[in-house]
Amino acid sequence: MKSKKIIITTFALLFALHIPAQEVRKTLQECIDLAMQNNLTVQSGKIAVERAKALQGTAFNIDKTQLSLSQDPTSGGSPDNGFSVSQSFDFPTVYTSRYGLLKAETNLEKNNLEVTRNELARQVSSIYEHLLYVKEKVKILQEQDSIYQKFVFLATAKFRAGETNRLEQMNAERLYNENKIALQQAEKDCQSVQFALQRRLNTGELISPAENALTVLENQSVTGEFNPNLSPVIQVFESRKAIGKKSLRLAKQGFLPSFNFSLRSQYLIKGFDPYNIQRERFTGGNFMGFEAGVGIPLFFGEQRAKTRAARREMEMLKIQQQDALLALDREYQIARNEYAKALSALEYYQRQGNEQAGEISRMSQLSYEKGEIGYIEYIQNLKTAAEVHLQYADAVNNYNQAVIIINYLQGNK
Repeated sequence: MKSKKIIITTFALLFALHIPAQEVRKTLQECIDLAMQNNLTVQSGKIAVERAKALQGTAFNIDKTQLSLSQDPTSGGSPDNGFSVSQSFDFPTVYTSRYGLLKAETNLEKNNLEVTRNELARQVSSIYEHLLYVKEKVKILQEQDSIYQKFVFLATAKFRAGETNRLEQMNAERLYNENKIALQQAEKDCQSVQFALQRRLNTGELISPAENALTVLENQSVTGEFNPNLSPVIQVFESRKAIGKKSLRLAKQGFLPSFNFSLRSQYLIKGFDPYNIQRERFTGGNFMGFEAGVGIPLFFGEQRAKTRAARREMEMLKIQQQDALLALDREYQIARNEYAKALSALEYYQRQGNEQAGEISRMSQLSYEKGEIGYIEYIQNLKTAAEVHLQYADAVNNYNQAVIIINYLQGNK
């Protein structure tokens, strides 16, 4: 009985291993939302923002309060013989400048997170549309597979009946096998793209697009005017420039004085009298005293160096931003050119190519049934129609990818 249970359990496990992973259908927006929720880079960026916000609390960090207890038998009732409290602090504007710098660093982390989100949305959108494309390609090749399979059967039957020669049969088998190889490769490509999407979404589910067919993306952002300053990448440079300005302001605060204040009170310890000196508290109460001071910076070498360095940092950031703006503008012009090329091809297939492919298939079917054309010509016409459909799928995918790139450059998710 025990061995029987082991055998049943083993077969159950083997059966479970061969069950294909269940695909979950999701729209593009659902995939983007899931990626924003699960992606580890985005999660790390959120933590970086929270960390920067927490560090803002260190802006008003005041030096530690000094407490001291002194006992000097030779000083009688002087302030040296007592308890003192002292505190030092910077010029008030130093704390506000420090807070401004930390707040600017928080904004930088927010903009870095926005760059990460924008890049992730581009990747997910690109993979999602590519998945639709390869699925459409698989569908077309599957239709061709069934057609070629039927005609291999017919060519073989005609050859055996002596109605055709071996050459036509071999040609039919060749077309069928070539299409079969292309179909297998397309199915593998589909699996690879699904795995890539699964990795971007950081999920254990195997995602499949909600759409049943390849669709053309809308292009509202393509027709608008391009403003590179709205790009998240440029916003990062703006944040870094703001940090540079705050750093320069904080460096200048080093030329300002600091302050310190001390309060002292007589504190006699009767039990400690190694020299037998009689000391008593003044009849009017404990001796009290205070001390206030100002720390004046007389040597400015360090602060001048910090100020010069902060100015050079701002100059460097300005040049880097200009270079980023030029690079972004060039990328956008290239993307617009690619979009124009893709749009031209797409419009051709929408206006004429797809309709002609359908007409070729329909007329070839009728002509073949009436005996007006031969087997080879019929197969060649069907192959031409299938190639047109595949080229249309390529055109739609190229167009969608161009739209995604333009949305990305404009900072649209």
